[in-house]
Amino acid sequence: MKSYIHATITSTLAWAGNIYDLLLITYVYSFLEKIFNLSFFDVSLLFSLGLLGRVVGGIIFGSVADKKGRKFTLMIGTGGYSVFQAILAFSPNVLTLFLSRFIEGIFMGAQWTAGTVLAYENSPVNLRSFIISVVQSGYGLGYMLTGITYLLFLPYIDYEWRFFLLVGAFPLILLPYIKVKVKESSVSNYVNNKIRLMDYHRVILNASLAMSGMFVAYFVVFGNYTILAEDWAKMSPEILGDLMTIANLFLAVSFIIFGRLASVISVRKLIYIGIAGLGISLIFSVPLIPNILSMFIGTIFYAFFTGFWPLMPLLVAQSVPHEVRGLISGLTYNIGGFVGGLSNTIIGLIANVQSLHLWVDLLGYLFISVVFVSVITWPKYEIKS
Repeated sequence: MKSYIHATITSTLAWAGNIYDLLLITYVYSFLEKIFNLSFFDVSLLFSLGLLGRVVGGIIFGSVADKKGRKFTLMIGTGGYSVFQAILAFSPNVLTLFLSRFIEGIFMGAQWTAGTVLAYENSPVNLRSFIISVVQSGYGLGYMLTGITYLLFLPYIDYEWRFFLLVGAFPLILLPYIKVKVKESSVSNYVNNKIRLMDYHRVILNASLAMSGMFVAYFVVFGNYTILAEDWAKMSPEILGDLMTIANLFLAVSFIIFGRLASVISVRKLIYIGIAGLGISLIFSVPLIPNILSMFIGTIFYAFFTGFWPLMPLLVAQSVPHEVRGLISGLTYNIGGFVGGLSNTIIGLIANVQSLHLWVDLLGYLFISVVFVSVITWPKYEIKS
């Protein structure tokens, strides 16, 4: 099997585990509120700490990946977030809970920063857009697996919720495979000291805004969907579990479809199609009046049109040289993730169950527009290395 295939498989699965651990906690908010005496704002902050940690991890380990290697950083990141997910699952107090979530986020940032770039740099040039989309499909795969796990644990989750969270340590099994089968990127050990980060300030700005817009548009919906579905729309846990599984299966497939289309259709045109699809489906996913059928269908389409996401890291990778590719990719992606989490925290502070859907729609449409503006003003030059 060719080396880039091993790099793609491990990066995709490590990314799936990353997202799995990031979002698994949203299913047990009610237990965390009860056991640790937390408010809705507190659990929203807990979720956001993982995203703040990602920014820190993207900055620290982005530089490490550029200087010491992508493979090493991928292993550190994957092992680290898995271990701290296990610690989080059995946190004895609030301090341990919040601290383990933040440190877990740091290692999550390391994993994405290294894994995506490793797969990109190992793959043939004519397959890079497709490879990026396959790696990003791990997002949908990871979220889909949270829905499946939730359905499996549902009869026991009242007293087994800690073991439900512990399942998030499973990516540890990837480490031997990465060690033995994945080769280091052929360009990741070369650093050109003449490359200055600020030479690419336009890419950093536009990418950070676009990533932020994407994450806010995604997290305001899916970060709050268990509350919207169960508490506001009175959707049953079984239907919610089915919806999250189906929607994220569509998300995973759409990542691959958009990536494959990028070889024959302009990347920007595909992003505009995705933006239009998000704008149309959002009001059905989160309607003004509770309607379970509308929410079910709308959420599936909203997840599908999120499939243009892999095209944003692809634009970044094409726009900067390999000497700073890991740092800029990790930094901008994780800045976006933090802003997305911050928006979720703000909603937790100002919204209640009855007004939550209005804030979700407002922020969703606002930040979908931010993505559009960021892409339409994207710097013109591209670097193909």
